[in-house]
Amino acid sequence: MEHKRRKKKVRVSQVIKIIVILLLIGGIVTAATIYFKDRIKEKYATTSDTGIKSATVESSSISTTVYGTGRLQDDETKTQDIPEGVKLSEVKVEVGDSVTKGQEIALVDLSSVMSAMSETQASIDSLDTQLKDAADEEIEDTISSSVAGRVKKIYAEEGNDVSSVMMEHNALMLLSLDGYMAVDLDAKDLSVGNAVKVITSEEKEYDGEVESKSGEKVTILVTDNGPLFEDSVTVKDAEDNTLGTGKLYIHDPLSIVGFAGTIKSCEVSENTKVTSGKKLFKLEDTSYTANYEKLLSQRTELEESLLTLVELYREGSIYSDYEGTVRAVPPTADEETTEETTSTFSVCPDKKMTISVSIDETDILSLSVGQQVDVSVTSISEDTFKGVITAIDKSGENSSGVTAYTATVELDKVEGMLSGMSASASITIESVDNTLIIPLDALKQTSSTAYVYTSYDEETGALGGMTEVETGLSNSSYVEIKSGLKEGDVVYYQEKKSSNMGGFTFPGGFGGDGGSFPGGSFPGGSGSGNGGFPGGSGSGSGGFPGGSGSGSRSGSGGSRSGSGNGGFPGGSRSGS
Repeated sequence: MEHKRRKKKVRVSQVIKIIVILLLIGGIVTAATIYFKDRIKEKYATTSDTGIKSATVESSSISTTVYGTGRLQDDETKTQDIPEGVKLSEVKVEVGDSVTKGQEIALVDLSSVMSAMSETQASIDSLDTQLKDAADEEIEDTISSSVAGRVKKIYAEEGNDVSSVMMEHNALMLLSLDGYMAVDLDAKDLSVGNAVKVITSEEKEYDGEVESKSGEKVTILVTDNGPLFEDSVTVKDAEDNTLGTGKLYIHDPLSIVGFAGTIKSCEVSENTKVTSGKKLFKLEDTSYTANYEKLLSQRTELEESLLTLVELYREGSIYSDYEGTVRAVPPTADEETTEETTSTFSVCPDKKMTISVSIDETDILSLSVGQQVDVSVTSISEDTFKGVITAIDKSGENSSGVTAYTATVELDKVEGMLSGMSASASITIESVDNTLIIPLDALKQTSSTAYVYTSYDEETGALGGMTEVETGLSNSSYVEIKSGLKEGDVVYYQEKKSSNMGGFTFPGGFGGDGGSFPGGSFPGGSGSGNGGFPGGSGSGSGGFPGGSGSGSRSGSGGSRSGSGNGGFPGGSRSGS
């Protein structure tokens, strides 16, 4: 019996020890939870608290700026071609060398130059034969009328070049086909068919008639036999009342045109009647047809090539046409050539560089060619360099629903700048000096107005003194105030504070739903669900006090089970 009492006392003692252990663990967990909560909140917590800030309206400058980045590129490279067929015996420069204009850069193989001269001369001889045949080709040396009509305007005169007259007037001569000149004027009282009198600038009077009417505008016809083209006329009614004035034009015109030759003579005069087939102009210098001109142009090019070859043969060397840095050189006669082998010397002038800057669709319309740009190349200097926009590509490229455009910026090349270096560009779109500004956060806006608060009650925390303002330029930080405030006024506003918690949340609702500490359950393992300690539920690895375990805990007096070596001492325990 006494053994049973001792056994019972031992069990009670064990229970008490377990309870004490649990209480100690609970206290440790609670203290650790509070400690880590404060530390994590201090570093990561998002707060919805709002503070009241004040700002004084001040006079300053404000600007809006567009930013972009790109890579430096050498400006357009100059190329110097090697005449076709000419080979080099020696190249005296390498890629990366600096050259001056007139510097010897290669020696030519004289036999290849002689061969190229021979081929060029043969081509010239062939063209001479073709030119002789083409010289016999002639175009028509007269221009005739295809229809009957009356000559009302002659633009071409003896000795005029046909193409020059066409460029200036779009015609050599104008004919009237239906026998009428016309004049338009506003005369609301006239009707179609009304008779009128048309008086020319020379005080000659002709009978006219209203042909058509549209609104208050009427068109009046008069004979084309006599009245001059584009003469200023006065229109009167039967009672000699002036109805209006206007310029005569050809009612149904025909343009006489040509394309080559020189006017030798004009066979008609203004106001004369002509029939179909009537010769209007005689031409000269019409034997040089388009084919002849083409052949002549080709011969001129060959002549220039031959002169270049003769000079190469005499000098035996090629000299640089440009100053700058060599970017490519052709091979010599004894070097193997590939598809990538160049047949030119390429020289970068080292005067200018360009940057292709990507610009957002919301900013591209604010840019224009000629606009000044500040360029930063931090790899060589902290200073900014002045550039200018030389081109804007508005075709645009769409990526993930956002369209970007390209602006090309040109700047002077300075020592240290290399092609491929990263550069950033800032372009001031608009700026205002000596204007009133406030923080952008202080401005409140509705669909119809903008306002600020000019008072603050510290006891109640209420903002007041709502004042309507007129705004101007704004950027990401400040806004211009055009009216409603004066310099020295104070505005008040709420500043929302927010920070990232780094993804950490807490059991039982600390910092978010379904909270867990980084890496799983507290203090080491993993967990899921809304369960918190001590009255929720949780599952995962990592039980108390070490090892692994799984199971659930519900309520403060429910059931608790564990398996493996991660639970409480003993396999399982159930009961209250």
